[in-house]
Formats: sequence, structure tokens, C-alpha cells
Amino acid sequence: MAEMTPIAAVLGDSRAFDTYFVNADYAQRYGYDKTFPHLWRKRVLSDPAAGYDVVHIPDHFRGGTVQNNIVRLALTDPSVVVVLDGIWETLLNKRHILDFAERRIRAHDAAGSDALTLTYGPLSLAELFKAGELSVSPQNFAERTRALISYFRRRQRQVIVMTLPVPPKSYVGSTYHAGDYRPPPGWDECLAAMNAATLPVIESYGAHILDLTVLMDDLGGPRQALIDQWHFSPAFHARLAEALDDQVRALLPDAPGPDHVSHKFMLGPATGAVPPEVIVHAGGAGDELAALAALGPGQILVYPGELSGIDNPRGNDRAEFEKQTPR
Repeated sequence: MAEMTPIAAVLGDSRAFDTYFVNADYAQRYGYDKTFPHLWRKRVLSDPAAGYDVVHIPDHFRGGTVQNNIVRLALTDPSVVVVLDGIWETLLNKRHILDFAERRIRAHDAAGSDALTLTYGPLSLAELFKAGELSVSPQNFAERTRALISYFRRRQRQVIVMTLPVPPKSYVGSTYHAGDYRPPPGWDECLAAMNAATLPVIESYGAHILDLTVLMDDLGGPRQALIDQWHFSPAFHARLAEALDDQVRALLPDAPGPDHVSHKFMLGPATGAVPPEVIVHAGGAGDELAALAALGPGQILVYPGELSGIDNPRGNDRAEFEKQTPR
């Protein structure tokens, strides 16, 4: 097989790049040239010894399901997948509490003797979010992250997941230019709950973590690292480019070579006989980790459906800010 340049593919939400909400309130405004995917690729291309390239998929998860995000990553045949996600799930507002209340009322037995009591206060949204009672939750996000990581780890690809930076309570609600969204009290706890739900998943699959809270604090805190409640400052973008370059260079020696069987089975459908290096998993997600741990470096693990077609349903299961903000 011909020489292949390893690819680090970035799938990022609005923090990777989004000018949609730029307005006059922003003290810092910048274009794509200041974002970490651009700076990272510039850094790599200026160093012939880097030995890899960077591809940014720039529609920040708004366009489809987790399967669609897997497809867009798989089409790049990446050696390393970098995921920046989760902010949309934390943009809570009264619509979420109204949806929760409606579901509770519909499920309540009005003919019974017990009364249904619903309480709403400043911390209700955060508490319900952490408990998994809303339409968005840390638990659902962790499962979606698991599905994405699984696909590429089963093909012996490296995965880096960037955590949500958790600012101190004193910063929450202090600046809210993006869509004039003001996070609810306890929003920092929502961010921490997202990280707590996903970290065990990341570690169980042997994926890697880039802790953005640590990097934010190293830079001087949220007022240096962020330009509003969640979008990154140019200085933070520059720091992320450096950190990702360092991390990916350390991972590349373990990347599959050009003759690895995974290249032919990155995205279905498969043609011809399935080689013995491709282990077809007859079980489910519950016993997936055990099967993954039993793989040799030259083997991959796939599900039968991945050999016969491409799972790319229409629709959008992602949270969107336009749907989150009260109108």
C-alpha cells in the first residue's frame, strides 16, 4: 500500500470556531485564523518532522446524529480523533423545566390519592440535570460519547477527548454575550457533572483526556481563557494548539500502519471475504470492552451491521442554542 500521511481529525462544537453570536459586547473578536485547529495545522505544516496532518470538521455537531458524526470522522480515515463537545447539553433554561413538568404530570395517576408536587427554584435546573431528569443529561451525553469513542477504538485508532472547562462560581453568569444566554445558578456543577459522567467512559476505552480546566487555570483562569461563558480566547486557542500537537506526536507511534486491516474497514459496506483479522462482535455494548481487550494490535472489532452498510440516519439529536433560548 502507498505511503499514508496520518490524520488527526478534529470534531468540535462552537468552541472550535463560531462567529454566529459575535456582537459589539465582545472585547475580543477574531476569525478562524486564531482558532486552535488552524493554529495547530499551521504548527504541524511548518515542521517537516511532525509527520502528520490536521483536518477540522467545522460544523460543531449541529448537523446530525452521533452516527453522522462518526461517518464524517471515518471518511478522513483518522489515526487520531479529537473530540470537543458537550457545551450545548448544558445550556439549560425554563423550557427544560417545563418539559420535565409536563412529563411528570402526564405520568401521574390523577385518579389516585397522592398529590403531585412540583417545586421550581433557582437551583432546580442544575439539580434535575445532574440527576438525569431533563431531556438533556450527563448520562445521555456519556453514552453518546461512548458510541463515538467505541467506533474508532475498535479500529485501533487513538482518541483524545477534551473536557469541559469548569469555571469558578464567581465567573458563572458574569459575562453572557453569546446569544445573551445567562447560565443558571449551579451551571459550573452541570459542567463538572458532564466531565464526571464521561471520564470513566474515556478511560475504560483506553482513550486520552485533555483536561481543559487545568489548561484554563494554567493560563490564568476563565477571564484569560474565555471571551464569554464558554467560547475560547485567542490565547487559549494558541495553548490548545500546542497541547494537542504534543499529545498527538506522542500517540502517533501507536497508530496503525498503511497496511493495517482497519483502513479497509473504516466505513462499510465491506466487499469480499472478511479476513481473520476482523473480529465480528456478536454481542452488545455490555461485553464490548472485554472483546476489545482481547484484540491483538493487528485486529479490529466490528459489528455485523458495519460490514453491510453505513448507519447514517436522518435527523438531529443534538441540542441547539436556538432551541434552548427562551423566545
